[in-house]
Amino acid sequence: MDAIILFSHGSVLCGAERNVMAVAQRMRESGAAPIVEVGFVNYTEPTFAAAVARCVEQMATRIVIAPYFLVAGKFVTRELPGEIAQARREHPSIEFAVAAVIGFHELLADAILSSAEGARPPAAHSATLREASAWCREDPKCPLYGSDVCRVKLRVAT
Repeated sequence: MDAIILFSHGSVLCGAERNVMAVAQRMRESGAAPIVEVGFVNYTEPTFAAAVARCVEQMATRIVIAPYFLVAGKFVTRELPGEIAQARREHPSIEFAVAAVIGFHELLADAILSSAEGARPPAAHSATLREASAWCREDPKCPLYGSDVCRVKLRVAT
């Protein structure tokens, strides 16, 4: 059975993973692959290794890694091969394949144009950070941790 892992960098900002998770959910709902998981290389969970383990638990025999990157930079060309090598050692019966990075696609250009139509002044992006606080967890690396909008701080204070 085939599985797809969306492979992404991760972020120290709590909740930053929700976009990748939403893409994975959309892929699951489309039925394009029986198993779709997400794995991050840094800062965010689940890790790539955990995503591989979840695919194996669901009886995957072939895992396609789809890099959630626009270009094949360091994380795709240096980090990902090491992650795959470790996964092969732990799961020698699983076949691994790597898809191309997102790169150029007409629909991506359309999505960016659509986003540009809703452009806001720079100050409006502080609301985006307040929204991110909905996913706060106790993580001193998060730039919101301990700030006035950090929900972890608010929970501890009450």
